[in-house]
Parts: sequence; structure tokens; C-alpha cells
Amino acid sequence: MRYFSGACLAIILAVVADGAIAQGLKIGYVDPSRIQNESVTARQAMEDMKKEFASREDALAKLQKRANDLKTDLDKNANTMQPDERQAKEDTFTNMAREAQQMQQNLAEDIELRKRDAFGRVGSEANAVIQQIAASGNYDLIVQDVAFSGQRTDITDQVLSEMAKRLGANGNPGK
Repeated sequence: MRYFSGACLAIILAVVADGAIAQGLKIGYVDPSRIQNESVTARQAMEDMKKEFASREDALAKLQKRANDLKTDLDKNANTMQPDERQAKEDTFTNMAREAQQMQQNLAEDIELRKRDAFGRVGSEANAVIQQIAASGNYDLIVQDVAFSGQRTDITDQVLSEMAKRLGANGNPGK
């Protein structure tokens, strides 16, 4: 699908550019992966997420360590334990392992939801900046996700710079 949309874009650009070269068509390109990885807003969102989920990650690590310690104890001392004691420890280990797995799955889902939300906000902010740059720079077309773009048309640095300025002027727009 991405190849098809890229091919369609290339055809459209060829047709538009053929008639518009004489008129001075101004085209810009923005690299969305750079926006997501390098923008101050995205980095700040990732820092906030690390802080937000740190306590849950620590609790998960502690539970996994307790389960592993119990499993090691079971493996080491199973032959010398009373059957009832061994069964109780095995049941405890099974419950701890199940709880850790569930906790890990819930944490991963929550992190993914927050990541999508944060990157959605970053994308919305970038689109607003792109529209502002398009209007002020008299761009006829600004595209993302292309197979090739030369340095002359790449305005990603300008978008990143403007996003950083907005963040400085507005505090934290991502929250």
C-alpha cells in the first residue's frame, strides 16, 4: 500500500510539476520519523512516560525476582522438602509467575497506549507547524513519507526548530 501511494504521489508530482515548473512550484518534505525521534516534544513525552511507569516497572521487577528466587529454592531443595511444603511453594510460584506475566502484559499495553497518544500529540503539533510554515513560506506542496527527497526540499529541521520554539513559548503543549 505504501509503495502504491508513493507511486501515485510520484505520478501526481510529475503531472503537476510538468505544468508548474515554469510557475515556480515550491515543494517541501518533512521526515516524520525524525519528528517523532528528534523533536523536543517527543523526547519530553518519552521522559514523562519513563517517570510515569517507573514504579510499575520496579514492582514488576521485584515480583519477578521473588518468583525466580522461589523457583531457585524449589529446584535446589525440592528433594528435602515435605510434600505439602513443596506443593505449597510450587503453587505460590505458579501464582507469582502468573501474576508477573499479567502485570507485564498490562504494563506493556498501557505503555503502548500512552506512546500512541503521545506520538499523536506530537504529530498534531507537527502538522500545525507544517501548515504555518507552508503558509508563511508560500509552499505549494509539503509531503511526508516519500522514497527520495533532496536536501533542498527537506524542511524537517525548520519544523523541529519551530516546534522547539513553540514549546519554549507555551510551556508544555503535550500535556
